[in-house]
Amino acid sequence: MIDNFTKERILEATRIEDVIGEFISLRRRGSNYIGLCPFHDDKSPSLSVSSTKQIFKCFACGKAGTAVSFLMEHEHMTYPEALKYLAAKYGIEVQEKEESPEDLAASQKRESLLIVTEAAQKHYEANLWNEETSLIGLQYFRQRKFTDETIRKFGLGYAPKQEKFSFSAKALEQGFKSEYLVETGLSLVRDDGRLLDRFYDRVMFPVHSISGRVIAFGGRIMSPGKVEGKAKYINSPESEIYVKNLSLYGIFFAKNAIAKKNKCLLVEGYTDVISMHQSGIENVVASSGTSLTTGQISLIRRFTDNITVIYDGDAAGIKAAIRGIDMILEAGMTVKVVLLPPEDDPDSFAKAHTRDEIEDFITSNEKDFVTFKADLLHEEIGNDPSRRTQFLRDVIETIAVIPDDIARGVYAQMVVDRYNFPSESVFTSISRFRAQKRQQQTARRNYEQRQQAQRQQTRSDAASYGDTPLPPPPSEEDYGGATYDAVPSEDVPYQSAITNSLMEPCERELASYLVRFGEYPIHREENMIYGAEKVDEITVSQYIRQSLEEDELTFSNPVFQKIYDNYFEIPRNPEADVMTAQSRIIQHFTCSEDQSVVREVISMISESHPLTIEAYRKSITPEEQLLHINVPKSVLFFKLRYIELQLKDIPAQVASAFKNNDVELQTQLISHQNLLNKVRSQIMQDMRNIK
Repeated sequence: MIDNFTKERILEATRIEDVIGEFISLRRRGSNYIGLCPFHDDKSPSLSVSSTKQIFKCFACGKAGTAVSFLMEHEHMTYPEALKYLAAKYGIEVQEKEESPEDLAASQKRESLLIVTEAAQKHYEANLWNEETSLIGLQYFRQRKFTDETIRKFGLGYAPKQEKFSFSAKALEQGFKSEYLVETGLSLVRDDGRLLDRFYDRVMFPVHSISGRVIAFGGRIMSPGKVEGKAKYINSPESEIYVKNLSLYGIFFAKNAIAKKNKCLLVEGYTDVISMHQSGIENVVASSGTSLTTGQISLIRRFTDNITVIYDGDAAGIKAAIRGIDMILEAGMTVKVVLLPPEDDPDSFAKAHTRDEIEDFITSNEKDFVTFKADLLHEEIGNDPSRRTQFLRDVIETIAVIPDDIARGVYAQMVVDRYNFPSESVFTSISRFRAQKRQQQTARRNYEQRQQAQRQQTRSDAASYGDTPLPPPPSEEDYGGATYDAVPSEDVPYQSAITNSLMEPCERELASYLVRFGEYPIHREENMIYGAEKVDEITVSQYIRQSLEEDELTFSNPVFQKIYDNYFEIPRNPEADVMTAQSRIIQHFTCSEDQSVVREVISMISESHPLTIEAYRKSITPEEQLLHINVPKSVLFFKLRYIELQLKDIPAQVASAFKNNDVELQTQLISHQNLLNKVRSQIMQDMRNIK
């Protein structure tokens, strides 16, 4: 892991215009740079790069971030990889902090497994080009009309029939541990303890991770005719480095094209992917003969929300395959289907057509999945009422998982119009199906919560008091002066839960003041205390922290809470001026490994005003000169919202206590309600006093 000191040196040296300028053409406009956005099909420059803030933002597609996040998004690097790239660019030696023995052992083991598989790939590839062993393997690939360039691009190889122990023996000689050979599935252990190669008499297709490391293999048998007991294809078993439902064949070679075209083509097998790439269609991956999993869908969604599935025209398994596509729709993605001519599969179709012909065919023939599935199933209905009922049920289950209300309604109306079903039946069935699914999800979530409660020592449920005595409500003195205990004591069982949607605006505002002005002083008049103990010198961050901590308040939104927590952990340079200190804090957040934090902070600091009103903006009072008004108001509003949320729940709790004939609890709740109302009134009065 890269230590914080080295990370700071890298980020300080990085110039975002230099980094982005390596990948796209930038030209200066005022204090910023502009260029064509690489994340969508940009016709006019929409990407703005700020050299002062060290951030970029596209005002067309909305992509935004820093030099680090640009490398992660555009080059599909991990966070550490992006930092190391920048370190190499600016000549900074990377110092990595010491890992725990367990972390170090796990990291070393994973790297060892990757080194083993990469050594195997080189071994098989060398066999393919070796004059003594290449005849069968190379002939197969050339019969498939793969060029030498394509063969080398995908690292294809060959495991000869006569060398069943070749790789295992060679790997042991080179010092690889036998347990790593077995764990990666490259070797099998015979009864006599000797290692046998899993792959022999097969051409080899390496499977790459998203970063380009070899993680597994697929091997196709070469022996002519049917070989009893031997599968046509065998694949590496799952291992620590290879999880099938998180991997897609060809993703490393396709990721940039998928992101650029904003579409992923999905085919079935290795040769389908390779032939499509060779024809110039590079935004294509394969699920390797299985239905897509949620993990694979998430992998694709890193680059696009649009998937087009290409099926063989005469594929008998289409009906079975389409069942898994509902998961893609449920993820909120757009799914289309293309049926090839009956005599073709993607491999043969790609070889027989040019790039333009393939793209034109896909564009002209792709059909949205819901319509495709409905038409496919409708062909078998005939006049059988039971089949008609089953057809409607199958189609409704697909429509019901679509999260977008408008899209769901459009497809529902399509079923009504095209297949002559009663409108009420269709829409009611969809609503019923969604309600049942929500109930199932709620039941599953409740079950998981009960399981968690059994594993942990927790307090009794807030709604069931049993014999536990109710603590007294906070006294009015607890709210004396200018401080407000907005949250009752932790032991008070009627404390309400905070809802994100209600608290989020004021939480975001406070987090924004921290990020943008946390190190600025608040210039207050003598009587302007506003919920914090008066001190001679106080910054925005100190004021917010003191105001929240004295009432034990936290944020309900985890991203804002993370920004708040991390803010006070950032090392400070006491000699730095205010603007420099704040710039370093912004840089820290925008280069965070947590991309949810990066996106939120970029949104807080990005300029969104059109240039036409720039002169007007400069004529108004700068925001940093209004901090003594705006920050206290934001803090008070945050506390006010806490109070209001608790007041909202008390009437229902009083009614419940009345129903249970619990007079003591009713009295305590009403007393607490009166106290909260007094605090609320005081806060509102203080807010009015701020001018």
